[in-house]
Amino acid sequence: MNGRISLASAVLLSLLLCTFTGATSWGAAIVRPCSNPSGGQCGGISPDGGAWESEFSSCCPSQHVCSYKTMYYSECVRLKGGEEFLVEQGMEGMGSGSRRILDESLESISGALDGFFMLINAQIIFFMQGGFAMLEVGIIQTKNAKSILFKNMLDMFVVALCWFFWGFAIAGKGASGQIERDGENHGNFGFGEGLTGDDGVTRWGSIDWRNAAPFIHSLTFATTTTTIMSGGVAERMKVEVYIFLSAILSSVVYASMVAWCWSEDGFMAKQGFIDFAGSCVVHLVGGSAALIGSIMVGPRRHRFAKDGTIINFKSTSLVLSSLGAFILAFTWISFNGSSVLYTKDSSMELSAFAVLNTFLCLGSSGVMSVIIETVSHKGTYDLPYTINGMLGGLVAVTASCAFIDNWSAILLGILSALLSKGSSWLLLNKLHVDDPLDAFTVHGANGILGTLWVGLFGRKDLIERFGKSGEGLFMGAGDGSLLGAQVLGCLLAFFFTVVCYVAACILWFAMVKVVKALSPSSVIVVETVAGEDYDEVDEIEEDMTTVSSIDLESLSLRDRICLSLRVSRDAEIVGADFIYHEGNAFELTKNQVKMYNQEKNAQERIQKKRVDEERAREGIGGEGGSIDAGD
Repeated sequence: MNGRISLASAVLLSLLLCTFTGATSWGAAIVRPCSNPSGGQCGGISPDGGAWESEFSSCCPSQHVCSYKTMYYSECVRLKGGEEFLVEQGMEGMGSGSRRILDESLESISGALDGFFMLINAQIIFFMQGGFAMLEVGIIQTKNAKSILFKNMLDMFVVALCWFFWGFAIAGKGASGQIERDGENHGNFGFGEGLTGDDGVTRWGSIDWRNAAPFIHSLTFATTTTTIMSGGVAERMKVEVYIFLSAILSSVVYASMVAWCWSEDGFMAKQGFIDFAGSCVVHLVGGSAALIGSIMVGPRRHRFAKDGTIINFKSTSLVLSSLGAFILAFTWISFNGSSVLYTKDSSMELSAFAVLNTFLCLGSSGVMSVIIETVSHKGTYDLPYTINGMLGGLVAVTASCAFIDNWSAILLGILSALLSKGSSWLLLNKLHVDDPLDAFTVHGANGILGTLWVGLFGRKDLIERFGKSGEGLFMGAGDGSLLGAQVLGCLLAFFFTVVCYVAACILWFAMVKVVKALSPSSVIVVETVAGEDYDEVDEIEEDMTTVSSIDLESLSLRDRICLSLRVSRDAEIVGADFIYHEGNAFELTKNQVKMYNQEKNAQERIQKKRVDEERAREGIGGEGGSIDAGD
């Protein structure tokens, strides 16, 4: 009887112990002291089924736990993942089975947080399109407002499809940390041989479901790159040309830069190149496209007088531009902060630090811009330049925000404001490049500055925390190798973009030539010609009674390419809204004239009334009669 009770008690106690420790079916909770306290075997049961000899894992060193390999053997292993959590909670005695379940649960939760982190930030970054649209439509002339908004929306649609069909595949693992399985990360129409899913089914033209979040996040960066180009060619490029160039820029040029710079297998990444959130990969690429685009398409009509005098145009609304700037500043928090891509380990601390430096650079660049304008304009404030100075600071800090000290971010903002002012003046006044939104100044020049800043002031510990290596030249042990990689990255981004952009423009011109050759007419009515013939063609326009058309062959190749890229002379004069959106080009002008006359008459009547009242008080007497309030 006592024997049966003892046996039952032993069985019950064994079951309870196995349940608590999460042991496997062979009762791994039975342990014995290990012979080597610094590691090695730590438990198990003796082959003869001997009694328990010690408490679970009692002999493992600190930060280790007893892990069972077989029924008769176990060893001390260093804590990792969920096991660290167990020790913190005083649950280091939990068995291997329960630890495995907890590890899997924590990994699942971590993956869900990563996906949510990427998706919510992608939504915010996507709203950058609204910021760029408001900024651009506020700066340009009213007669082109609808067309600008239409182009910004249309490039968003086109880039989404191009990024799906081939851009995401070209970008590879560099596109927001997408996974790769068996060398294929994208089953698409143009690359690879389809994607075989976990169910064994091969699907063509499909993104792996686990890559959905990286796809969306990287898509928002691609659309941002394209929209930057829009500012440089505003008010004179044809819609169809802009869409064609947008597709090339986003899904070929930008995607290639992502593969080279952000993929661990990319040749620039292997050179040690570092760009945290895209000063080079996104902004320099977009800014370079804006620069070469504004040069190739030529300046807006009447932007430069024959004597070189700069003629300024009236903007649509600085209120809209200011709204766009606020939207961009808000969305830039996610643009920079989400570039850690993960919520694991210390990534969120690094993300918060990046956002902190973003705000500091934003503040210093904005303040410096106001100071520069106050001094140069003798006390008045230039709102458009203040906006560009602020945005330039945001661009500059994008590459280095996670790797530099706070004081360095402030200094970067100050230099960024100076660079924005200087480069804008140089392009407009000396080189006569008509960049309506200073897209290259804001994104290109400051993209270069920000990229080089990593090589000058990047902190080694923060760079290593991000999984990279290197140190800024001025940060102690820096040997200049990181700076060299940054210089190489800037050169690659600029010249690769320029070459691809020019090639795309030539390709478009060739396609136009083919279409024209198939059409019945070979004579082209004079449109808008840039370059050396610009003034001459203006004179031709003024005397259309003598010359009404011109053969394309009489123009230089550059001017012929320019003709194929930009809208016609009449379209540019009346505004793209009249051509593409059935607007009345003169309705707003008539209203403006009417309102101006009404305001002027009202002001004169008020001033006259004040004079009459003043004379009446002095006893001089007025002209008498009532003031006519209507007109």
